Amino acid sequence: MKYRLSKDFGRSLERLSGKDVRSVLAVLDEVERATTLADISDCKKLTGYKSVYRIRIGARRAFFTFHIEIVGDEVFFRYLVSRGQAYDKAMEKALRRADD
Repeated sequence: MKYRLSKDFGRSLERLSGKDVRSVLAVLDEVERATTLADISDCKKLTGYKSVYRIRIGARRAFFTFHIEIVGDEVFFRYLVSRGQAYDKAMEKALRRADD
């Protein structure tokens, strides 16, 4: 599966170090090898959204939108945030905007 990273996701990734970076890169590699969303471990569709999913990576959550296009499948990673920040009102608002 193809994937893209948003600027926000890239900045969050740059701030990580050591084991956290390796964990995120391993997940990105897993997404690239996957043929369906079911092939990605710890991936769940968020209830109340049309195309927003999350992947649990230790104490972090990676949020992405998944759209099936005519050309092919593509995963667009939007946010990489800590678990505490993942489910607050500001993140919910950002995910609602991304889901439109």
